Amino acid sequence: MKDTMFRRVIASALALALCASASVPAFADSEAADDSTLGTQATADDSATGDGSSAATTGTDSIRQTSYTNYVKKYTDAARPDQTVEVLGKDYDPASVTDAQITVTTVDGENDVMQWANQEGSVSWTVNIPETGVYNIKMIYEALESNTNDVEFSLLIDGESPYATASRITLSKRWINESEIKQDSRQNDIRPGQISTPCWQETPLEDIDGLFNEPLEFYMEAGEHTITFESEKAEFAVKSFTFYQYEAPAAYTAPSDSDLTQAQGQKITLEGETAAYKSSRTLYPTADKSSYLTSSANGSSPTKTRYNTIGSGSWTQSTQTVTWEFNVDKAGYYKIGIRGRQDQMRGMYSNRRLYVNGEVPCLEANQIKFYYDTDWSITTPKSENGDDLYFYLQAGTNTISLEAVPGEIGEIMGDLDELVYNINSYYRQIRQITGPDPDEYNNYMIDTAIPSIVPDFKEYAKTLRDKKAEIEKLSGSGGTEAETLEKMAIVLDKCIKKPDLIPEMMSQIKDNITSVSSFVNQYREQPLEVDMIEVATSDQDFTSCDKSFFGSLGFGFKGFIGSFFEDYNALSDEDESAMECWVMLGRDNAEALQQLISSEYNPTAKTKINLKLVQGGIVEATFAGKGPDLALFMGGDFPIQLAARGVLTDLTTFSDFDEVKTRFADDATVLYQYNGGTYGLPCDQTFPMLFYRSDILSEYGIDPATDLNTWDGLLNCLPTLQRNYLEVGLILPVMTSTGGTTQVSAITEPGNTFAMLLLQQGLNYYNEEQTKTTFDTQEAVNAFDTWTKFYTTYSFQQTYDAFTRFRTGDMPVVIQNYTFYNQLSVAAPEIKGCWGFQPVPGTVQEDGTINHAANSNGSGAIIFTKAADQEGAWDFIKWFTSTDAQVKYGNNIESILGTMGRYATANEEALQQLSWTTSEVNLLLDQLNSQVEIPIIPASYGVTRNVMNAFRAVVNDYDNARDTLFWYNKDINDEITRKLEDLGLYDN
Repeated sequence: MKDTMFRRVIASALALALCASASVPAFADSEAADDSTLGTQATADDSATGDGSSAATTGTDSIRQTSYTNYVKKYTDAARPDQTVEVLGKDYDPASVTDAQITVTTVDGENDVMQWANQEGSVSWTVNIPETGVYNIKMIYEALESNTNDVEFSLLIDGESPYATASRITLSKRWINESEIKQDSRQNDIRPGQISTPCWQETPLEDIDGLFNEPLEFYMEAGEHTITFESEKAEFAVKSFTFYQYEAPAAYTAPSDSDLTQAQGQKITLEGETAAYKSSRTLYPTADKSSYLTSSANGSSPTKTRYNTIGSGSWTQSTQTVTWEFNVDKAGYYKIGIRGRQDQMRGMYSNRRLYVNGEVPCLEANQIKFYYDTDWSITTPKSENGDDLYFYLQAGTNTISLEAVPGEIGEIMGDLDELVYNINSYYRQIRQITGPDPDEYNNYMIDTAIPSIVPDFKEYAKTLRDKKAEIEKLSGSGGTEAETLEKMAIVLDKCIKKPDLIPEMMSQIKDNITSVSSFVNQYREQPLEVDMIEVATSDQDFTSCDKSFFGSLGFGFKGFIGSFFEDYNALSDEDESAMECWVMLGRDNAEALQQLISSEYNPTAKTKINLKLVQGGIVEATFAGKGPDLALFMGGDFPIQLAARGVLTDLTTFSDFDEVKTRFADDATVLYQYNGGTYGLPCDQTFPMLFYRSDILSEYGIDPATDLNTWDGLLNCLPTLQRNYLEVGLILPVMTSTGGTTQVSAITEPGNTFAMLLLQQGLNYYNEEQTKTTFDTQEAVNAFDTWTKFYTTYSFQQTYDAFTRFRTGDMPVVIQNYTFYNQLSVAAPEIKGCWGFQPVPGTVQEDGTINHAANSNGSGAIIFTKAADQEGAWDFIKWFTSTDAQVKYGNNIESILGTMGRYATANEEALQQLSWTTSEVNLLLDQLNSQVEIPIIPASYGVTRNVMNAFRAVVNDYDNARDTLFWYNKDINDEITRKLEDLGLYDN
């Protein structure tokens, strides 16, 4: 034990010495790390590992202690009082309101309700609980018109959130199709956009993580309590919220034979895509061409797009609900048949809760199972005896709703979720002892340093196998994806059998943690695609889903023949006078754009637009005389290369160009400027932000807003982070290999560290004439030297998976494009609320201000000189880059792809109207307005290539930074001169 502790003390001292040497200031005015910071961290380290028994909890471990799974287990045996306590929204405490715009008013016909008109702030109520026990909460609310997709707030009881899920209570809006499903000139269906419609709703507070079927529970002591709502996504009205006891619906009681004959001869068909309303904007109509059986109001087609289903790829999250309205001629008892398909979770079933006229009619309707099948099948709610369930419907308007619920697998996933975090906690404890690269010849004696690890690993291995058995029992078969759990258990077995091998097993532990985590995230989803629902009396049969051989053969043959005549690249078919516009996007994006053009632009435009989806080849097509009249989303150096060859229109020649330019950030059009002209309008624009794990940084007393606001601050935090084997990730150019040749992007990638350090000193890449670089200046040398020292002195990683490292907590600080937010929001739900973002680190100026300048990237709209109607083309790109069009396009894309597809518009007003919260968009605008763009020149490819060559020479070959930059700068300037001479623009 003493030997182990001695080695660990020596290792800690070496790590401290390395970090101390790494804290040599990179800037002339930077200071050494704050002693108090180091002292604080030393104390943290001592308390974490000084006794050899445990390590500091970092990352998500800090919130796992208050996970909802643990909370429910803790109060399993608590009383469930049969009490109801209603709290009116209007009875809030006025003195408690902070930053929230709250009034008592009339909202949508309801008088004296609390209206929260902005997104941010907090408000509290005083509540008297008559009896100690566990309660549920239901709310009557209306989501107001806003740019967010839902309402989200933290619920605090006496100043604290009882568990992590309560810190992100989510209330849905009601979404409807913006219009009926129409068809374009090619007889393809046009997907309608999704718009929210305000209405009053009553709902219990539910688990949005997809682990529990019943409403959230809250343990309350008898007496007076303060209930607080804190939010950054408010904008809703509250009539009341009520503490009550949830009761499961009663078991099904079958109607008598005479009751069943009360209505006969009735069958009502509800098309899935024509749902009356949905709880999520991503629940849009979807298309299926796989079967001739798929029902659609516009008929089926093997070649044309028919939006004939709902839910494909989008109806996966718990609490997502779809509602259909229909009229019944005769009151009576009806059965329900759902033609659906669940082809995502192999060997498992998906679950839906059935509501009839807003109520779950019986216990059996609380969970309807849709088993895995690649073909359409009819699922009917049935009793335990296998008989169809019948539901009483009144004559007139009725509703049927299906809500995604986790079912039995939810609690299993909750237990696995907890287990993954526990194993991940041990992984980080091991890493704190061994470092990221353990010495294979060193026996770290992990089982001695962490005595609980072996017995816990035994328990975890058993739990993994028990859960695997439960999953296979539910699925009714073995050999499912649950084998992932067995692989994790085998790795733990090896660690248990030979604890000395644990350091060697680090990579296997980490890989299997990732695999099990992905498995949990996948199997907490509840996918389902619905073609149609039939509501029928007892004497009617549901429409069969059995395919006929000749029906399938004929459908497939028509599709085969049609493929020879259908132009899948053409998205519209306007008259011959229409201008041709090319886009290089995904088909979903292109179809959303075509829908917008067809509905908003072409009906009133003098010159129509014919949109065409292409994949590359625009340069070749242009010089072959077969190019388009204009193009959207042209990025990279293409606009400048085309402009340099005289095939693009200079947009400054249009009289209102200066007015249109004000839509964008001051420097945004620099990326499209060449030789005194501007050859494009920005469509989208991506720029960097600093992302941080607040849960991890708080463990070490690091405040991102102050400590990471400047490069000096970041450097001062490095000893604290690196002593605990935590890393910082910076952006490096993406290296690609084609035909054995390594290539670098022809333009400077957004967030390039060298570019940021240079721009923040007030210097750009080129002189005013753009004939030479500024890399021979002292500012450039300083920036280049600092950039390379991050990877030499400070040992930053050159290549890494930013998402994985950030998600696991190994890299709690990364600089990434702001669209990284989209990925984290969707693919890392387990760390929701544990991270944030802010502008990139800046450089302190002489006047004390901080310069956060960085470069960005994007794509633009361009007009070719061949376009016959130049004014018409200008009118179109003005329209598309306008605030209204950009917001509609962005909202349509997000309704299709979800948060993952949130549009990075270049229009500043449009950015503020997309689904960002007020605080988020303010941070984005702060960075956007700090952007300083690096011009793109015809020789940009030579600049980026040689800068990276210089970087590699210094970092990999240990060359002198100053001399290396000077030598490569000579090659850069020679290439700029050669290119200008080629284009006839060089002036001696």
